[in-house]
Amino acid sequence: MPVYNLEFQTQIKVRPQTAYDHLRDPHNLVGLQPLLIQVDNVRHVGQGVSYETVEAFRWMNMILYRNRIRVQAAFTDPPHQMKMVVHSFPKITLNVEYTFTPQSDSVLVKETMQIHTYAWLAKFVTSEATKAQTALFENLKNRLEGLSAKLTENPVS
Repeated sequence: MPVYNLEFQTQIKVRPQTAYDHLRDPHNLVGLQPLLIQVDNVRHVGQGVSYETVEAFRWMNMILYRNRIRVQAAFTDPPHQMKMVVHSFPKITLNVEYTFTPQSDSVLVKETMQIHTYAWLAKFVTSEATKAQTALFENLKNRLEGLSAKLTENPVS
């Protein structure tokens, strides 16, 4: 089966631990990744977590297909790296690695993804993955920097 590589990155004005902790909790993915509408069957396993998600594929704002996905995440080097293996129908596998590199006042979050899929599906799968992960990074940046700004404005006493 052919392999397709994608890479995404963003700079977020928070500590690496903050970004890492946010992405390691599967429940935080709803609202970050636009296709995801549900996270369930969360099980903590050793230095990681396994869970299932549901992606909703829409057309004209109607859900045409709900795709159940199985995810196994390994927290390999907190707060610097985590890896995920994602299994989706039909026999699509994504090997994902997130790295969190400290900067002077922020963190550089980088995602590398290897997609194993049939050649006839590759254009659709890589296009959807690119749209979804671009939105995830934009939403993650907005969410975490927004939370950080609120905490700065209203410190807990």
